[in-house]
Amino acid sequence: MSILSSLRVALAALLIHKGRSALTSLGIVIGIGAVIAMVSAGDGARTLLEDRLESVGKNLILVRPGSRTQQGMVADFSTLTGEDAQAIRQQVGPLLVAVAESQMTHRALTTRTARAVTAVVGCTPDLLKVRAWGLEYGRFISEDDVKKRASVCVLGQTVRDRLFPHRRNPVGRTVRVDRLEMRIVGVLAPKGHSPTGADQDDQIMVPLTTLQRKMVNEERLSLILATARSEDLVERARDEIARVLRERHHEKAGEETFDVSSVHEMAELAVVVTQTLEVLVAVIASVSLVVGGIGIMNIMLVSVTERTREIGIRMAVGATAADVLTQFLIEAVALSLAGGLLGIALGLATSVALARVTGWPVVISPSAVLVACGVSGAVGVFFGYYPAWKASRLDPIEALRHE
Repeated sequence: MSILSSLRVALAALLIHKGRSALTSLGIVIGIGAVIAMVSAGDGARTLLEDRLESVGKNLILVRPGSRTQQGMVADFSTLTGEDAQAIRQQVGPLLVAVAESQMTHRALTTRTARAVTAVVGCTPDLLKVRAWGLEYGRFISEDDVKKRASVCVLGQTVRDRLFPHRRNPVGRTVRVDRLEMRIVGVLAPKGHSPTGADQDDQIMVPLTTLQRKMVNEERLSLILATARSEDLVERARDEIARVLRERHHEKAGEETFDVSSVHEMAELAVVVTQTLEVLVAVIASVSLVVGGIGIMNIMLVSVTERTREIGIRMAVGATAADVLTQFLIEAVALSLAGGLLGIALGLATSVALARVTGWPVVISPSAVLVACGVSGAVGVFFGYYPAWKASRLDPIEALRHE
């Protein structure tokens, strides 16, 4: 009996009991659907995270005042100064693209027609290079602005949209930051959201000295940013920065009053989290597939019992044990593959729905779909072999006597 004929007979046998066949393959449908959906969601989340890390800068190193507690938080002791940033430039410079110190506060911004509360970042010109930030209009903060404590600012996209909703290029206009009137000299290109979800465009940049002298009246730094020359140098640069600051502050390792971290660490943590979730999904899906496989084995055993006389007739007219084995094995694989195909369709539909709800990109892995098909077929072979073997071992005479 040819494989094509066996397949035709198998499909006819399964269609006789449509409801039973559908319920039997339900476990396979759920298992495969869960795998496709969760793998797609994981890949989408990873893609979104990589895009956001790219917008922040994968080689970015952050130096913050304070030290990490046992709970992993950073206690702020406000220990960083401009001299610290200068020491990093001088001693770690060969490993870095640039170093930029900054200080941040929140202030109310007003124009004649609009008002907004946003982050005001006092910075140096190197911030543009450190963050790889582009300009849409105008220019960035200059060294001359820092030296003269100039009352100038550069707007982020979100702030521009809120203060000047009908004007794309507000360069040359003024905005009042509390009581200080500042001239707009540039508009930053959009950056989007950071990995933590913060809007990177909801801020304005001003000269560091302007913020320190005219707004907050103190010279402490909120943050020192540095960018390593390559991804391979991030860890080395981070360690060197920590060493320089320990020497300047006369502190021992583990007792620092500052914290040095990198965006690269955030990326590694995210990979660990997504991989852990994928393992958990695989375990859950495996349980579902095993349950579905047991259901297939059970229904095939029932089918062998119901068709014992049919098996006897086939053997009596010349069918071999191998023919019978192949026939029932094809039925089990067809049942499992049908569940797998429905599961793939369910998984793809769920992936699209999850993407719309979460805002993540839809990422369908062709390899995951192929593996799902292979797994569903393997489940059919594994759990269908015993019923098929049992059918092939029936005695023809006893089978013909079966009622």
